Amino acid sequence: MNAKPKQCPFSPGTLGLSADHRHYQQDEWLFETNRSHILNSKCTSSFVCDKTRAMMMGDECCDSTTNRKQQSTPRKSLDEYLDCKRRIYYERGLCQYCKYDLILSMAHLPDMTYASNHLRLVHKPSRLIIEFNALDALAPIVIKSYGLPVGLKVSASEAWLRARMNCEYTQNVCNADFDWTFSTDYGGTFRLDSLDKSSSPTEAIELRPDQPPLSQWIEPTDERIDMEQLKIHKQINFFDEIELFEDELADHGVAQCLVKIRVHPDCFYILCRFFLRVDRVFVRYFDTRLYHEFGSGYLLRERSQHESTIAELDLASDMAQALLTHPQELFGHVPIKNLVVDKIHLSSSSN
Repeated sequence: MNAKPKQCPFSPGTLGLSADHRHYQQDEWLFETNRSHILNSKCTSSFVCDKTRAMMMGDECCDSTTNRKQQSTPRKSLDEYLDCKRRIYYERGLCQYCKYDLILSMAHLPDMTYASNHLRLVHKPSRLIIEFNALDALAPIVIKSYGLPVGLKVSASEAWLRARMNCEYTQNVCNADFDWTFSTDYGGTFRLDSLDKSSSPTEAIELRPDQPPLSQWIEPTDERIDMEQLKIHKQINFFDEIELFEDELADHGVAQCLVKIRVHPDCFYILCRFFLRVDRVFVRYFDTRLYHEFGSGYLLRERSQHESTIAELDLASDMAQALLTHPQELFGHVPIKNLVVDKIHLSSSSN
């Protein structure tokens, strides 16, 4: 039943396809995953990239990577981010690192950013595309900047600061507008496959949940994903787990974002999860779950936020350490803070 899916227009996951590239087709859906190496930590073609930066943005953008590391991360609006992505991502004169650097303008990217990894779904009748990729997963960090709740610090922060009270670098770091937790509530990227196959990928319009037409296809619902039903052992036709990014928070915990998919004979289920653990201080989950029964006209989507201080978790002392290092097992012990459930209709997408 395998079939090569149609190429998705304007897709950050399209570039840098690796040998670990999988695709599968079932019912009216195409599924595609790609897994590759982490993003380089610096520019890989400075002569070409600096020339392109100067041409696109002026001479002041040259060597901006070095300068930015000493500054805070500028906040972006969603419109600014989308505009940067459209103008920059498919620019041939920039390496992949420089594209991430210019689009996100982050003071520091996660240590492991899987820039070419993605999960992509295409619903053929409606032409709706749902994709999970690293670039868009990082965008909420500069748009929303969740950070830690007010008053919380890493366990070693006070001693570290006392030892460096007169250090100018310490003062700059403490005042920097940079979400070092890399917290993101990313729940996927939506777009429509182009009917005009001669069109440029950069001309494709990304669908925003807060604007038509996508906002017209989404409605709140009381229906929930039956998680107990999903626990029943049944045939899995396609499975993959794709890492988007991970950082060890300077040895003070972990921040990671990944997406998993399971395709059964009668349905598919996706979990996109951001997990944060600040050692001895705090844990957080941002989860997006997508569920679809083949033949139905909609997907169920659940978006949830779970978080707690470590001190408030009800963990047995003999189990605490093991649970804190296993996000799947720890999840059931972390209280929910917010839940949004909606339907994403498919039948209207082709109208």
